[in-house]
Amino acid sequence: LPAVFAANLNNPSNLVVSGDSIYWVEASDDVVLKWLHLDGGENFVATKLDSEPFSTVADDAGLYFASGSAEQVVFAPHAGLDQEPLHDSITAPLALALTEDYTYWTAANGCLFRGPKEGGGADSLGCTGDAATSLSLVDDHAYLATVEGGLYRADLEPGGAFEKILSGEDFGAGLVADQNGVYWANPLDRTVNFFDTATDTVSVLADAQYGTAAVSQDRFYLYISSHSDGSIKRLRKTGGDLEVMATQQDEPGQLVSTNEFIYWINEGDGSVMRLYKNFDY
Repeated sequence: LPAVFAANLNNPSNLVVSGDSIYWVEASDDVVLKWLHLDGGENFVATKLDSEPFSTVADDAGLYFASGSAEQVVFAPHAGLDQEPLHDSITAPLALALTEDYTYWTAANGCLFRGPKEGGGADSLGCTGDAATSLSLVDDHAYLATVEGGLYRADLEPGGAFEKILSGEDFGAGLVADQNGVYWANPLDRTVNFFDTATDTVSVLADAQYGTAAVSQDRFYLYISSHSDGSIKRLRKTGGDLEVMATQQDEPGQLVSTNEFIYWINEGDGSVMRLYKNFDY
């Protein structure tokens, strides 16, 4: 059964699991980054932020924030979590993603940028003409989804291809990608969809899904949260029946998948939940 990992939080967002720690942002009078060991216990304020970031990602070195107020990508190393700006954006950075050497981010002006992890200048890899709020990197490509329902594919190197591959979708619940294609839950059509990058075709993996809020993945499964029925579900990437993993959740939102667990934010009651994946559902 799902367990309450942290409770009574102030508007939690930006859930990140890195190493043996879990982080999230709380926003009330102040905006703070909270930290908790994955073994549980008391949570602590790791650092204070200037504003609530649009997105947060992490690697072994530390955390990266898309800071809208400063219009910068900001880095905070795990040791001490002292913040430093890495890259200036033309307009506010939105979705972040990482490779071994580079930080990638979308910006409110509709462009995709790349900058070295150690900081400095940034390159524009192309522009959509519309703000992209979701970003996923796979091999040599970036997939980004815009608020107007466009899906774009970009090479990860400056001067490479940048193309629109879909339009008319709803990516309000975000997207994830792997070597086979791109997956997303479409709240408007109430579907879970797959774009096959080998054939450039779209298929519906599940329908009649109401109020989908977020999607996450591992090697074999998609994990989906739903506001409307307060559920967490999983679906094989190859299709099939949806499995209900948790019910009676209070407006579940962002999901994070690790090797053993799923973590998610219950937006209604301000909690972070955890569920063991290999439970016999």
